[in-house]
Amino acid sequence: MKKFLAVCLSLLLLTGLCACNTEIDSSDSSSGSSASTATETSYLVIDQPTEIELGNEDIKITNGGSYTLSGELNGSVIIETSDKEAVELILNNVTIDSGDFAAIYVIEADEVVITLADGSVNTLSDSGNEYTLIDSNNVDGLIYSKADLRFEGNGTLVLNAGYKHAVVSKDDLIINGGSYTVNAKNHAFEGKDCVEISGGTFDLTTGTDAISSDNEEDDAKGYVVISGGTFKIDSQSDGIYAFNYLTIKDGNFDLTTAGKAVKSDGDITIGGGKLTIKAADDGIHSNSNVTIDGGTITVDSEDDAIHADNTLTINGGTLELNAHEALEATVITINDGKIDINATDDAINAAQKVDGITPTVEINGGELTIDMGQGDTDAIDSNGNLFINGGTISITAQFPFDYDGTGELNGGTVTVNGTQITALTNQFGGGMGGFGGQMPGGEGSFAPGEMPQGGPSGSQGQMPFGQQGGPRPGGHGGFPDQGNRQ
Repeated sequence: MKKFLAVCLSLLLLTGLCACNTEIDSSDSSSGSSASTATETSYLVIDQPTEIELGNEDIKITNGGSYTLSGELNGSVIIETSDKEAVELILNNVTIDSGDFAAIYVIEADEVVITLADGSVNTLSDSGNEYTLIDSNNVDGLIYSKADLRFEGNGTLVLNAGYKHAVVSKDDLIINGGSYTVNAKNHAFEGKDCVEISGGTFDLTTGTDAISSDNEEDDAKGYVVISGGTFKIDSQSDGIYAFNYLTIKDGNFDLTTAGKAVKSDGDITIGGGKLTIKAADDGIHSNSNVTIDGGTITVDSEDDAIHADNTLTINGGTLELNAHEALEATVITINDGKIDINATDDAINAAQKVDGITPTVEINGGELTIDMGQGDTDAIDSNGNLFINGGTISITAQFPFDYDGTGELNGGTVTVNGTQITALTNQFGGGMGGFGGQMPGGEGSFAPGEMPQGGPSGSQGQMPFGQQGGPRPGGHGGFPDQGNRQ
């Protein structure tokens, strides 16, 4: 009987200890498992807001409130509260080596705020090995949250994510300040529902997209909005990616990418900021629409500087574009802005990227300077219509215009190779085998009155044939496959 009472007393004492802030959760742990195997582990459980000096034990926070962390930890900080409780982690000179798992793992909370204490330098690293999972969640980020995740403060956070991603939020990811140096095998910052950045300094080196939001199920999510900050991104894939839409309102961006620098499956809107882009693929790419309202944009691209499958609209800004093709979309509209283009193929190309829309280039204003490379290159090429209604346009090119539909010069000042023109010429199919007289001021050029008149009345058929021969087969648009030219 005495032995039984002793056992009962021991159990009561253990139960009482469970209410303390620093109890050890005594579940068995195992090691050496692969990422597909969940294991149990033990934690130092903290259930009241406090200052925590990190040691050799994993930390588990179970109640909402503000927790200040300092010191070094070989392990992880786990957060699991109710979905109605918010947790703030204040990092004050923290170093965490998390081994084969996340350094900070949020299982459940209403929101987690990570505040970088002023003047602090905080470093989180994993081993680079496949993570050993502790539950059914596929944790693949050095900081991994299943709740909304927000960063605040003016301190520094260094993230060395050798396994996969640096920061992953399965909900919203919001960054309002701080200095971030990230080396990640995959993404630097991934917010499934959204990424919103209003400030901070970012030095990101990544193997895949540096900043990404990829929710495909909800049209109101899967977006990136950046309204401030300084960004230096070196990515082996795309720089900034959003599935539904991507908006840049302000900020300073230095982007070097092996893929596309700024990319969205939906709309891209740039309202301001300074973007300097060096891309092996397109500089700015949308599978839908691109709108540029302002900002300073410099692009050095091995493909298109700015590409939209649907419409590309430029309402302002200063653009300096060096590319294979500078502006490409089904419909290109330039209303204002200062645009300097150096291109090795077409400077401006309206090509059939989507069905049901006639390819069109329309220039209503702005200051546009185009300097073309030698060869079969067009300054302004439309697989459909070309309308110039205003603006100041200076073109240096062997073939300044090539359009398959209607061409109209209704206003503005247009200079080709140093000579102001009053009507549009037309290459009619491209190449040296086209009509002569394409270059005003050059050999075989026509006086303005002799040039074909654009517009719906169409006098292209009256254009004198060049020295290379008569009209091309397939009508005034050139060969029958002309409409498929990209």
